[in-house]
Amino acid sequence: ETRCAGKRFEEGVRAWRRSSPPAPKEPVSVRKLYRQRFSFEHPRDFQEVIFQTVREIREPGLVIIEAPTGCGKTEAALATAEQLAAKTGRSGLFFGLPTQATSNGIFPRIYDWLKSIPGEKEQASLRLVHGKAALNPLMERLALASHIAEDDEDAGAGGTVITNAWFSGRKTASLDDFVVGTVDHFLLTALKQKHLALRHLGFSGKVVIIDEVHAYDAYMQQYLQEAIRWMGAYRVPVILLSATLPAEKREEFVIAYLKGTGLKRREIEVQEAAIRGEQYPLVTCTDGSCVRLNGEFPRQQDRKVAVKRLEEQELYDTIGDLIREGGVLGIIVNTVRRAQEIAARCAERFGGETVELLHSGFIATDRVRREEQLLRMIGKRAERPARKIIIGTQVIEQSLDIDLDVLITDLCPVDLLLQRIGRLHRHDGVCRPEGHREPVLYLLGMSDTFDFEQGSEAVYGAYLLMRTQCFLPQLIHIPSDVSPLVQKVYGQSKPVLSGALTEKYRRAAEISDADRERAENKAQAFRIDPPSLKIRPERNNLIGWLRNPDASETEESACAQVRDIRETVEVIAVRAADGGGYGFFCPECAQDVDVSGSLDDPEVARRLAGQTLRIPYSAVLRAGGGGRLIRALENYNREHLWSWQSSPWLKGTLGIVFDSSNMFCIGGCTLRYDVKYGLSVERGESSG
Repeated sequence: ETRCAGKRFEEGVRAWRRSSPPAPKEPVSVRKLYRQRFSFEHPRDFQEVIFQTVREIREPGLVIIEAPTGCGKTEAALATAEQLAAKTGRSGLFFGLPTQATSNGIFPRIYDWLKSIPGEKEQASLRLVHGKAALNPLMERLALASHIAEDDEDAGAGGTVITNAWFSGRKTASLDDFVVGTVDHFLLTALKQKHLALRHLGFSGKVVIIDEVHAYDAYMQQYLQEAIRWMGAYRVPVILLSATLPAEKREEFVIAYLKGTGLKRREIEVQEAAIRGEQYPLVTCTDGSCVRLNGEFPRQQDRKVAVKRLEEQELYDTIGDLIREGGVLGIIVNTVRRAQEIAARCAERFGGETVELLHSGFIATDRVRREEQLLRMIGKRAERPARKIIIGTQVIEQSLDIDLDVLITDLCPVDLLLQRIGRLHRHDGVCRPEGHREPVLYLLGMSDTFDFEQGSEAVYGAYLLMRTQCFLPQLIHIPSDVSPLVQKVYGQSKPVLSGALTEKYRRAAEISDADRERAENKAQAFRIDPPSLKIRPERNNLIGWLRNPDASETEESACAQVRDIRETVEVIAVRAADGGGYGFFCPECAQDVDVSGSLDDPEVARRLAGQTLRIPYSAVLRAGGGGRLIRALENYNREHLWSWQSSPWLKGTLGIVFDSSNMFCIGGCTLRYDVKYGLSVERGESSG
């Protein structure tokens, strides 16, 4: 028995040590680094300034990089990660992003970066972590190649990127060398849950990069600040990236990290005026107890974006005028239903072949296909169509490197509005129609009486919409106006109002404060205590880390606790096949092919597992809540899809079969799926 235990130990250590990247040496030449890693002949001035700023740090900790979209922040962050890893002896990386789509988008870039790092016999293990990581083509290829080479001691002797199967479990994923995933996996280091110590162990040896930190609401910010504070306790270097960051948030992140290191507020050396200033671009670094800010970047030529108010009743006539001579028009709105309605009207008026629609209400594989199609159409160096109308929701502002000739958008908070503007005239060298040589933003949803579109107010709240409307100029200079605008909207500046608007504004501010306080209090119930360097027997242990009010051990449940989002339910969507059974629900698949008898084929099962769809909050609400809807779906699956439980790819999932009319009824509502417009919810009788 002792011999067997020893053998298991040896096998475990061998599996653990399949990848053992050493801490890198600190780069000495910024030009050589960017040439080797990213094939840049010369780094941009912005990237050189960041490199030199970080190079001067003696006791690294937190680095915040604020800069416009499209200026090379990702490359700057990876170069900074190498510098910080060398200074602190780290040999791994976690790169966190807001969504699965953005995580999938950055994963190949991290793979290419890792391959460019020289090594003789070292292997670097790379892993994608989110709910559908197994369906990512690159992750699947890495896993397959690593499995084939698992017993070959000479495999990868030249320094390769692998995926170490030893870390495939959800509890051990953060222990891998290089990890790309949704930000949730970083936020979970601040959540009370089982096996939390494993997460902390995994992050303690890495450099952490968190992208788009402006995109997280007040609830998520509580977890983000607590996680950053714990990284400070471990002296883990953290890099935060943002296109637009309120000064208050910048200061909160810095204080959280330095408090984690054991410093008191009075011991932190920070220039209050500088850290709350409006310099842009800006890099903020902690160096021991000091906070250093550098906004001395070569001045960029401003891009002037005209802002024109657009009334709802003028929308379709304006669209017609804007595309009459050709061009790519983008329309970004705040809700899925609104995007669907506008797309249907535009298709009817301007032709279905002119309209492209993208939002979160598509089956996952269909959404990926649509994103790839848009990138081929209006991405960098794409063959642009003569005339197109691209309609979408927030997914366009978050994850797609696309270029629009002209943009119409719903009113939204200013930082997100600037993100949307980042898709307008994004790429240099694009040949544009005569009428679109200068960037113009048309803004829907503004109201002289502060009576905003219902969906927009439900998503963002009236207070931020009011402040954005009040401070938004008719001409925005990018990047000069970016930071001043964000600081005005999120700062203490008072808008000039009179009469009834003053009272409306006051009530909206009270509601906003109450919502923020509710979010903070809710987060405290699930959040672990801050680190403490004082010896307190009652606190200096792991007791309390596991006391989560939600006893569920599922990863999805844990991730849901670090996001204050309305309840949705994920299902696998299939379509009834002619003659019985069901088939793939995608436009290029033959609708009469029945795959229900082919679940033992791994490729069929894997493709089915990718057909995920989120049942939205409106349907969950009509069904009486998520618990009631899930019970109804479980009963439906036991009756109609019981064979899924014998498939490794489908076990534990819930499925729904849309009928030949693309409808499915359950929980008092009808779900309708259209391959062009996505999922919609209607009232209807329950069949499950």
